[in-house]
Amino acid sequence: MDSHQRTKAALSRQQPDRVPLFSCTEAQNQVYEILGEQKGMTPLSFVQEGAVGWLLKHATPVVNGLGIFDREFEKFMFKKVAADLAMGYDCTWVMYSAIFKLQDNYHATDIYGRLYDLVADGDGNMDTPMYRQGLLTTPQAWDDWQHPDPEQFHKRLERTFSQLRRQYGERIFMMGSVCWGIWENATQTMGLPGFAVALRRDPSFVRRMVGVYERLYLAAVHAAADAGLPGFVYSDDMGHKTGPQTSPRVMEEFFGPSLERIASEAHQRGLKIIIHSCGNVNALLDLFADCGFDGIHSLEPTAGMDLAEVKRRVGDRMCVFGNLDIAHVLSQGTRQEVEAAVKAALRAAARDGGFIMAMTNSHYAVKVENTRWMVEYTRRHGTYPLSLD
Repeated sequence: MDSHQRTKAALSRQQPDRVPLFSCTEAQNQVYEILGEQKGMTPLSFVQEGAVGWLLKHATPVVNGLGIFDREFEKFMFKKVAADLAMGYDCTWVMYSAIFKLQDNYHATDIYGRLYDLVADGDGNMDTPMYRQGLLTTPQAWDDWQHPDPEQFHKRLERTFSQLRRQYGERIFMMGSVCWGIWENATQTMGLPGFAVALRRDPSFVRRMVGVYERLYLAAVHAAADAGLPGFVYSDDMGHKTGPQTSPRVMEEFFGPSLERIASEAHQRGLKIIIHSCGNVNALLDLFADCGFDGIHSLEPTAGMDLAEVKRRVGDRMCVFGNLDIAHVLSQGTRQEVEAAVKAALRAAARDGGFIMAMTNSHYAVKVENTRWMVEYTRRHGTYPLSLD
């Protein structure tokens, strides 16, 4: 089987020749290390100090108008896929993240209405902007914001996804995606306090807001399909360490119909679609399965997600992705610990197919060497029929 056949079989809850490997790596330090291009990193001091810092502070409209920031994010998507191919992954998550506008040399906003800090990774290089707060704290502020146009959004994503498919599409199963999901957009642009007030006082506004974000997300799904990609990741962090960020009732009533339509339209366009959520989402597993998603990621073990239990509960309806720990195993673990984690995941969820090996998330601290071990041991122990001692 090739990467496409192997991934499609697993996503259809069938048994391929071996367990596929999925990459969610987005950390620049790892991508550049894999490609041997460490000099490609940009020190945060470069954009905050000296002539460049002055320019960004005093001429941000010009910089934004030229689209420099957007092009850098788009260029990185290509490097990310090239690195995933070099590592030997079967499928990859390609998230479109050119959604930021600089405010000055220390801050950025996004197209949805969030404020971010420009931050450095552990080596002092510029990292993905860090969310600070929502800017649309009231329904009036939300209404006054110039929201993205779905048609223009579609064009931007289709162009980039099409270029990625032409360059890499034959060699790896690419799953398009976009920052961010409906729950994150609704809660983070307003801030949780503002969202909670609106949910209680003006539920019709919340439904209208959710509808706007649904249309944007559907534009992204159709852009991936029009570009010829075979899959999509609906990315929306709905959990924290001990449970969902809101009650399952609220999630089902206000967000469930949108999730169901997104999954349905993806399928109508011939896409496989999975759902990604960090945190403890045990209470939402049935909702995700009922909405029709083909798979689920990230199933964080540090948030109480048990891979075997997830497989038992929804493995007959969704492909299970995961769930190698990035807090220790892939950032500090020994070769032996990585092998043990791979074998434990295979035992928990891979015996009957419908399983794809993946780390739980992308993080600066993950080591490329440990990731190589994950790939190596999945190939060694994940060939069907499984034989795990």
